[in-house]
Amino acid sequence: MNKLPSAIALALALQAGLAIAQDDTENDTDDTQEDLGSITVVGERREPGNMLVDGDDLVRRQASSLEDIFANQSSVAVGGGSVTAQKIYVRGFEDVMLNVTVDGAQSPGELYHHQARVQLEPEFIKTIELDAGAGPATNGAGALTGALKTTLRTADDMLEGDANFGAYLKAGYIWNGDDGDREVASFYGKLGETTGLIVGIAREDRGEYADGHGDLLEATPYDHLRGFAKINGAYGAHDYSLTVENVEDEATTFERPNLTNFAGRYILSDQELNRQTYAFNYGYRPGTAAWDLAATVYRNDNDFRVQRQNSDIIYGEGDFSSTGFDVRNTSLLGDHALTYGIDYRADDLDSAQNATPPFAWGSTRQDASVAGVYIQDTWSVTPRFDITAGVRYDDYSLKGKQGVSEGVNISDDGFSPNIGLSWEVIDGLTLSTTWAQAFRGGTIREAFFSGLYVHDGNLESEQADNLEFTVAWESGPFYAAATVYQQNIENFIDAEYAGGAVWGYWRNVGDAKVDGYELEAGWETDRFDASVGVWDADNSLNGAPLADSNLGLGTSIGRTWLASFSHFGFDEVGFGAQARYVESEPNAVAPNAPDKDSYFVLNAFIDWNPWRELTLALTVNNLFDAFYYDQATYTWLGGTTNDYVGYPARGREVIASAAYRF
Repeated sequence: MNKLPSAIALALALQAGLAIAQDDTENDTDDTQEDLGSITVVGERREPGNMLVDGDDLVRRQASSLEDIFANQSSVAVGGGSVTAQKIYVRGFEDVMLNVTVDGAQSPGELYHHQARVQLEPEFIKTIELDAGAGPATNGAGALTGALKTTLRTADDMLEGDANFGAYLKAGYIWNGDDGDREVASFYGKLGETTGLIVGIAREDRGEYADGHGDLLEATPYDHLRGFAKINGAYGAHDYSLTVENVEDEATTFERPNLTNFAGRYILSDQELNRQTYAFNYGYRPGTAAWDLAATVYRNDNDFRVQRQNSDIIYGEGDFSSTGFDVRNTSLLGDHALTYGIDYRADDLDSAQNATPPFAWGSTRQDASVAGVYIQDTWSVTPRFDITAGVRYDDYSLKGKQGVSEGVNISDDGFSPNIGLSWEVIDGLTLSTTWAQAFRGGTIREAFFSGLYVHDGNLESEQADNLEFTVAWESGPFYAAATVYQQNIENFIDAEYAGGAVWGYWRNVGDAKVDGYELEAGWETDRFDASVGVWDADNSLNGAPLADSNLGLGTSIGRTWLASFSHFGFDEVGFGAQARYVESEPNAVAPNAPDKDSYFVLNAFIDWNPWRELTLALTVNNLFDAFYYDQATYTWLGGTTNDYVGYPARGREVIASAAYRF
């Protein structure tokens, strides 16, 4: 957070320029066009596979981890056991193929395959949008399995009524295993009539957690310290925001945090995983048909470090930075809403690993870039029939500067087209279908493996195609939808062990495929909502089912059933529950591997406002204290081990908190 004063100073300086521009903008627009308001092109939020998570819901459920954030999504699983190792799986595919953004800032790289890739602080989140599968051109370059977009809160989101200043203070305690505590503080206010500033910090300190049998799990404590600041303003047709976020996650784990000490030779290690994000967003929205401009400039700095406690030699470390921009405009042309733009991202990696026998110790420095241009159209052919179509062109470049990647020079370019049809047959009943491709050329792969694996030299670019059919029905508060889909990923690139003088290579290992469906039905009003859903998919690589060993690609997960409800019918009290049942699934990791067992998990929450400023909350996760292994967790190893090697899920976890807002 030491960069916060500079960020605020920059934002205040920008106000002056925008204020000057305000007069010119008003003169330009007063006499030319009628006020059309802000142009917004929105997809169906209830379509299975696409989701919109509200930050207020995360606060009510006292979410503190990736697993908590996505608990209400049937097609999203979070495995890893330990929070340090949690990974997101969308339709069975791992999050490394998602385009992940925070306030528009891309975070493309994976640091260490045994650690979490995505770091999000639920207390800072305003919304999370997920568009699953290869999709529209606006999803960005290389979005093989979709896009995950996080928007952080502003002061306007927190201020109540006519207040000019406010604060939010929260303290909580967690009962499970060696317990833990969590504190949150946010301060926000108006710096002027149209300018707001919010500063927030969140800390969570957890001891070793206990599974459903009550056993403490070694090497699972962690300490998270996360802070952010965001200033936003609006002047006439101009608006802007500047975000600075700092995420520091520390933990004591084994050198492979997603694995227990099953072999008896792993060493307790100090783990660090950090992210600093800077994002500036600018909008020009004069209320005319021609202009709805949005521009983002960003930088993301990610780093990791794994240090065995019994050695001065670093097990692995790396710095992965990304700098880029996205400029797009939406114009209304008759019945068309046309979005077009350009984007660019430059990545830089400096990493090293000493995890192998000394002959294979290595380091690397790599630079990569991707430049894109895109266009996406929504054509309202009739009031009941829409056609969407778009295409993006991306030019990729990857260069190895030193270490095991020295001399690598890979470049490629390609197109990513898409088309969709949507027909409202009768009031409330909509049929839709979409087809999309996503192209990903040479990029920097995982930081840790990049200091170990050599580029093959003959890599082909990856290409995904996604075909979906959806039936959706809405009538008043009732909604229901069903989607079937098929997605293929050709030329998937992965690290392949070779042995000998070279440890291994980055190679095209084959074609991945998923066939699946999702169904959801529910009832939603201002004070009550309830839903049930089911998701199932068959994922494979070269025709063989995916297994836990397919790191960086995905795994097989059994048919998943989800039911939830929440009720806010009383002014002072709200409560709800969420149940997840996952059916058993064959485990293809080894011929003699046992099936992944089924499990049922029930979470519940209640919050009480004795007066407006104070909220008391109680959450119970895994209410029945079930012992299970999440099917998205690496759990079983064959060969000479033939045993469970991953972490079981948490047992019953009780969270109590008090929050005061003024």
